[in-house]
Amino acid sequence: MLSGAEIRSLIERGELVIKPFSDEIIRENGVDLRIGEEVAVLLNNPEPLDPDRLREVNLADYYKVFRTDSFILQPYMKVLVTTLEYVKMPENVAGLIGVRSTFARLGVSIPPTLIDAGFEGELTIEIHGGAFPIVLRKGMRFAHVAFFKIEGPPVAYRGKYQGQRGVTLPR
Repeated sequence: MLSGAEIRSLIERGELVIKPFSDEIIRENGVDLRIGEEVAVLLNNPEPLDPDRLREVNLADYYKVFRTDSFILQPYMKVLVTTLEYVKMPENVAGLIGVRSTFARLGVSIPPTLIDAGFEGELTIEIHGGAFPIVLRKGMRFAHVAFFKIEGPPVAYRGKYQGQRGVTLPR
């Protein structure tokens, strides 16, 4: 796991890019991510969605996507949010995203999310609501990334989400 000092060094050398950057997001052993302005609410649609046939369905039947500066995460609601940050990862570093402890103590959770080595783009992160409503605002630090060096020859991410901007629905 990389220390905050090592992360700062990667940023200063241009090997790790985080934009917009703010000193407050670098922590002891990681980086905090902030909520962007796009949200997708996962709708309760009883029609099964086949991941192998995403091109054949209207994703608007499963997601409501909108831009906002704040929203209320209702109890047990699931949403996708985009990060304010655009990240460009080195080819020998990956990241593991978790919820910041303040939000965990409010009952909010994030499924384990990996940032692959070589990934570039804004991040789409799923958030799960807890037992009571929570106000979420653009610019709020809500997630934390711990960075890890890759051992062995690196294989950089070249997948279908490379370069994504805003909330990116499944492809």
